[in-house]
Amino acid sequence: MREILGVSFQPYVGPFDGSQPVLYNAYSLGQVTELLAPIVSAKFKAISTYGQGTFVWNQKPIIQDSNQYNIQAAAANGLKVTAGCAIQGLSGDSFNVDWSKCEVDFAISQAQAWGNVTDLAVGSECLFGPGTTGDLVTLINYAKKAVKKAGLSIPVVTRQRWDVMAGVNNTKSSYKTMRKALLSLVAACDGYLFIDMYPYFDPNIAGAIGGPSATQAQFTSAVQNSMTATWAALVAAWTAQKLTAGLKLGETGWPTSGSQPLQPAAWLATVQFAQWYYEAIKAWMSQNSVEGYIFEGYNEPWKGVADGSNSEGHFGIWAAQGTSSGPSQYTLTGELQKYSV
Repeated sequence: MREILGVSFQPYVGPFDGSQPVLYNAYSLGQVTELLAPIVSAKFKAISTYGQGTFVWNQKPIIQDSNQYNIQAAAANGLKVTAGCAIQGLSGDSFNVDWSKCEVDFAISQAQAWGNVTDLAVGSECLFGPGTTGDLVTLINYAKKAVKKAGLSIPVVTRQRWDVMAGVNNTKSSYKTMRKALLSLVAACDGYLFIDMYPYFDPNIAGAIGGPSATQAQFTSAVQNSMTATWAALVAAWTAQKLTAGLKLGETGWPTSGSQPLQPAAWLATVQFAQWYYEAIKAWMSQNSVEGYIFEGYNEPWKGVADGSNSEGHFGIWAAQGTSSGPSQYTLTGELQKYSV
């Protein structure tokens, strides 16, 4: 039986100060360690991270944001980590591979230091054409060599959108270059890929659920049917191309408040629906032998807007409680669990 491995996590949990969110380097190792404690209490075994804390200054990548503490803090809490390595210097359909190596190198050093990294997820939803896809293959191959040189046995994979990866089976002549790049990406990964899939963004989901007064049975049927259809489409693409790389859920979740252009129906984002979604996706993963991560551990207000109306900032199971006297300072006072897991 497959299961929920854990939750996606970033420590960027502070509020807006006027129009400015708390800065990414304002969170201490102690605060990150404290934020992870409720995740352990909820019986999750792992976290999946986005990046390692790189900030490029004067054309030089430096590890200095608070994502740098994730692996160490997870080790202190007994949590395993899928260590994300974020791309750097994105420009159109390319990114700076050399700058991005900073993320890989730091993740490997943390894996050596703390012994709790299960895999490296290099790049996340970062494929914008054959250029970025080719750059990612180059970065993954660098990471594989670096892992081997470090004497570690850690799979190097990636985390991408399901619809983009389904392009491996797009045989239109106009898509030939991209399809070839996608197939190279699948081949470069060590045995599997993480795939992001969200029924919340299904354009038909509001109609399928029926309205804010839907029962749990109606809601569960709608989201599981959506998940089954999209997963089947991806598996069909994989099968048609005779691909053997495994598929895991990199991200899936449901917000508790707000709306956004990709999902304007504000009535969909409620604590009750998020609770039901967690229960529905947990059952779906078990029934379909799929393992992966729930998005996400904590609300990240910076992803939305200052008034909190954008649902992107409200996907957390928990909301951090704290105060800020300015963008460079944050005091964590507690963690509020929004629904039961």
